[in-house]
Amino acid sequence: MEFKDRLRKARKHRKMSQAQLSAATGLDQTTISNLETGKVQSTSKVVQIAHALRINAHWLATGEGEMEGSRPNHLRLAVTEGDAELVDMEVIEGDEPLSHEEVWLPVFREVEFSAGDGCPQVLENHGNQKRFSLTRLNRAGVRPENAALAVAKGDSMTPVISDGATLGIDKGCRHIIDGKVYVLDHSGMLRVKRLYRMPLNRVRVVSDNADEYPEEVYSLADPDAPKILGRVFWWENFD
Repeated sequence: MEFKDRLRKARKHRKMSQAQLSAATGLDQTTISNLETGKVQSTSKVVQIAHALRINAHWLATGEGEMEGSRPNHLRLAVTEGDAELVDMEVIEGDEPLSHEEVWLPVFREVEFSAGDGCPQVLENHGNQKRFSLTRLNRAGVRPENAALAVAKGDSMTPVISDGATLGIDKGCRHIIDGKVYVLDHSGMLRVKRLYRMPLNRVRVVSDNADEYPEEVYSLADPDAPKILGRVFWWENFD
């Protein structure tokens, strides 16, 4: 079978409409239709499609293995002039045991406890962790013990970082490099901003969506100033 046949077979086996698959993957419904008819012969979202259909991404991409075998969705697709090529492991999904190229990373999250004053706190892990590619960490020069993840909320950093994007954080880098993106704990709120140093131990906190989110200035000595959790070395991109 060709890719178009495998995609159509898997979608019908899962009893999903093209509209439902579109909503689950973020692909336009017309694109899915074109993939199934062969008008479009490749996509960089094979892993996302396979994850939505709960099938083996390698089978979907190549036809090798079983459709519903183990789902080692450790594939990244490089798309050049319409042709997709399998390259090294990047996107890590699924619940199978870690491979030698993966590591569990803690996830920063906002937690509001019912006990106490009910104020939110930013906690690392709190039982939540995700697998991540060691290859990506090594390429970024980030030690695994210094790495963590978070999820961006809102549109303050669009169009660079989208709402819901997963972020890779280097906790070992908490000094300010002008213009770099950092994850901040601001009185229990998890924020993602660009930072710039200023005289007198002050810092500019800048959003990429500056029209809706004006920049802020804080003294680092102020107890209400945001606390730097780490520098963002990677973020998930969406079409």
